Amino acid sequence: MRAAIFEEPRSITVGDRPDPGLVETTDAVVRVVLACVCGSDLWYYRGDSPFERGPIGHEFIGVVEDIGADVRNLAKGDFVIAPFAFSDGTCPNCQNGITTACMTGGFFPMNGDGGQGEAVRVPLADTTLVTVPGSGHSDEMMRSLLTLSDVMATGHHAAVCAEVKPVRPSPSSATGRSASRPCWPPSASAPSGSSP
Repeated sequence: MRAAIFEEPRSITVGDRPDPGLVETTDAVVRVVLACVCGSDLWYYRGDSPFERGPIGHEFIGVVEDIGADVRNLAKGDFVIAPFAFSDGTCPNCQNGITTACMTGGFFPMNGDGGQGEAVRVPLADTTLVTVPGSGHSDEMMRSLLTLSDVMATGHHAAVCAEVKPVRPSPSSATGRSASRPCWPPSASAPSGSSP
């Protein structure tokens, strides 16, 4: 298969990699439909963080091509979102909602396949992949679903940690258009030139 390959800082190429296959009975193989570059990929690209030569990427959505014998919640042909981390759903960290700290899980591409390739082996598939109902999704919907693999969850986590709250819209202006104020944490001061 073809995949993005991290060579060294400032060098990512497209090359041939082995087709992924089932290794564990809890694996699935997903054909990637859409993938994107994450800001953390840029850390490796710029040389800000160490990264071994090999596959790269962890934000992808796709179609289940194969499942292991112990996979119960997925079927071939399911359209799925793959979060950036794979997890077992049973360890104490997972049970407390911190699946990124799963004691038996990990992050793509430490499973051997990066999300920026034609297919990916997904460990712990039942508790990692999220099935999307329906079919025939528009291109716009597909791009929106892709954000759920990482960036939307990261943004939500940041908003929760910053205690961002919704704000009431300001009164309608003389033109009849409604203006709204930006959100910021209640403990933070308003940006220069704006009013809280």
